[in-house]
Amino acid sequence: MKYLFTSRLVTLLAVVGLSLTSTAAYSADEDKNIEKVRAELTKMIPPAADAEIIATPAKNVYRLQVQGSYAFAYVDGDHILIGDLYNTKDKANLGELAQSKLTADKIAAVPTSKMIVYGPKDAKRHITVFTDIDCGYCRKLHRELPEITAAGIQVRYLAFPRAGVGSDSHKKYVSVWCNDDQQTALTDAKAGKSVPTASCDNPVTESYNLGQQVGVRGTPTIIFDNGTITPGYLPHAELIKRLGIDGA
Repeated sequence: MKYLFTSRLVTLLAVVGLSLTSTAAYSADEDKNIEKVRAELTKMIPPAADAEIIATPAKNVYRLQVQGSYAFAYVDGDHILIGDLYNTKDKANLGELAQSKLTADKIAAVPTSKMIVYGPKDAKRHITVFTDIDCGYCRKLHRELPEITAAGIQVRYLAFPRAGVGSDSHKKYVSVWCNDDQQTALTDAKAGKSVPTASCDNPVTESYNLGQQVGVRGTPTIIFDNGTITPGYLPHAELIKRLGIDGA
């Protein structure tokens, strides 16, 4: 079972009683207090035993990373609040910023040699798209690639066969990957055309697993080069606008 924290509320979500020492003890030994926080959280959220827990600039507030998701805990005596933390000066959700950085780092670690890439090699901006060959909205987005790439945006595809490893969609992507002309093969497959069956060493399963790690739940999932995740299809004009490209 996964314990995910996905609220975007300004207010903290839940109030849970914990057997913690008084607030005064927290400033005395931060590391010791973090371990007390961990011990109590683990009673309710078992994965917290291995979670990253760090202090934040806000007094008595700790950032938790549990199974790839972030939340914040405000600790006061025998109580804790779990939810989001906002920087009102910058109007920023700090959990979302941390999540975007984590996602961007994971995507940046994938070489383009494990992607099918369209667009200019010297593009100033790029998007990474987890895609399924048989997904209708993936096909719609792919038909808009000429407009996207003409705006100077590079599109990098990673495989995410929604039916899972070993499915027909997975096998189709493997055949595309093993084709001598991957770009044409992928375009043909997304148009419903047959692609010669082929097999070779490929990163399809690896890409699928990565998608699960960064929270992909459906396709297309668009990840901007700053790590921001947009689930679902975006019209090319809106996509170009979000990237801040002139003339969008």
